[in-house]
Amino acid sequence: MLDQISTRSEATTQISNDTYELVVVGAGIAGLNALFAATEYLPKGAKVLLLDRKVAAGGMWNTAYDYVRLHQPHPMFTVGNLKWDWRKPAAYLAARNEVQTHLAKSLGPISEAVNLQTRFGVTVTSCNEVKTDAGYHAEVIWHPADQTDQTQMVRANRVIYASGLNYEVTKPLHFSSDSVVSIIPQELTKTLAAHPDAPVYVIGGGKTGMDTILSVAAENPHRKIVLVKGPGTLFLNRTKYLPTGTERWTSGRLISRLFLDLAEQFDGTNEDETMAFIRSQLASDTKTDNGVFLYGLQSEEERDRIDKTLAQTLPGYLSDIEKTANGQQLRLRDGQMQDIPAGSIVVNCTGSFFRSKELAEAHDFLSPGNTVMHINPRDGWHFLTSVVGFFATHLLYRDALRGQGFYSMDHEALFRQNRKAWVGASAAQAYMNQAISVQTLPLMLLDRCGLDLDRWYPLPRRLAGLVHMKTNAAQNVAQCRATLDRTAERFGIHCAQLD
Repeated sequence: MLDQISTRSEATTQISNDTYELVVVGAGIAGLNALFAATEYLPKGAKVLLLDRKVAAGGMWNTAYDYVRLHQPHPMFTVGNLKWDWRKPAAYLAARNEVQTHLAKSLGPISEAVNLQTRFGVTVTSCNEVKTDAGYHAEVIWHPADQTDQTQMVRANRVIYASGLNYEVTKPLHFSSDSVVSIIPQELTKTLAAHPDAPVYVIGGGKTGMDTILSVAAENPHRKIVLVKGPGTLFLNRTKYLPTGTERWTSGRLISRLFLDLAEQFDGTNEDETMAFIRSQLASDTKTDNGVFLYGLQSEEERDRIDKTLAQTLPGYLSDIEKTANGQQLRLRDGQMQDIPAGSIVVNCTGSFFRSKELAEAHDFLSPGNTVMHINPRDGWHFLTSVVGFFATHLLYRDALRGQGFYSMDHEALFRQNRKAWVGASAAQAYMNQAISVQTLPLMLLDRCGLDLDRWYPLPRRLAGLVHMKTNAAQNVAQCRATLDRTAERFGIHCAQLD
């Protein structure tokens, strides 16, 4: 993740005489969508600067584990409306390297529209709006990641600071016993090859854990796999809600309507009932007692394959692995003990988001002079940063972000307090801001959003959904606003209209 904005370096700063039309900080899915959207408003050949800490475009896809795959069909994970340059089935779930390559290729069409300069491997230390007699502009200070004394400052008419989510790569778990092999998912492939017969213990029941189970089983279907699932994760049923073939005409439900269903269920106080609704109506496994939902998708086939693969599932949290008088044992937080063979591989698949002890630094979504827009988890416009990059940038350049009724919310603070309430509130915000966008932006522009999961369905079904959204917008927006206001008051977080 990009460094959070901090104070200026004391080193001598080289000030550029150039002024950019736009500086985008962050070359992940959010920053690239923002950059793509902005090119529709910038003059041909406008000077644009893209800064990122990593060595290439693609954000977290540069450092993710090699066997990770998309949740959704690959056509709906893109930049703007750029198509993937291959002929794979639409339902194909692209892998890490494929996603990173596709995102990096988006710089080609962007460079044809503007004079794009890129600086990778840099750290941004300051981003400020400055008011002068001539109006507002922004100043950005950055330096090469390993050369803190070589700071540079550039000015821009606008900056989109797309730091995205508070993401950190996990670290291996530390145990009292040194008789197990403790790793992170990025080390799985080589570790399996080095220990061909070792049992694998997957710690964490989210998407990373499920990906890991499937990857281990594909490498050796006879290897013992044990899951320590914590509270367990519910997944949206991809088979039911993103059907294939002719069922795209006859079954399933538009994803935008799923957000509405969630928004209508949650009133700001009933997160347990909302979670029960997800489990019984939306989940890939309606019989589980799993208690976390993070908008992940899983097919029924994946669910069944995982169930058949696992030798054992342990509910609860892993506390330690110890050497005892009875041999090496795994201890759960509730005190339960279980034997674990020496040499077992323990994979830390706990979440990668909001892992830091402290909240990410808070930044206003939009600066007073409308020159700096932050795509961040502390004052977020939508829980999907890719959606923010596309829609909020269009709204920014149309001067339509303020005064329309859009809400921003401190996603990270709410998530850390109550994950269940975050699900309901984030759905309400997502649906409300989408409904307002549909009322505010031209239909032609909305149809150019390749990220829209409703595009999985035929055009007549999408148009019917759009008509429903527009017709009922006033009532649904009022309900979502009441839910968000109640959530803000109850949890003491920022969640309010952009003014």
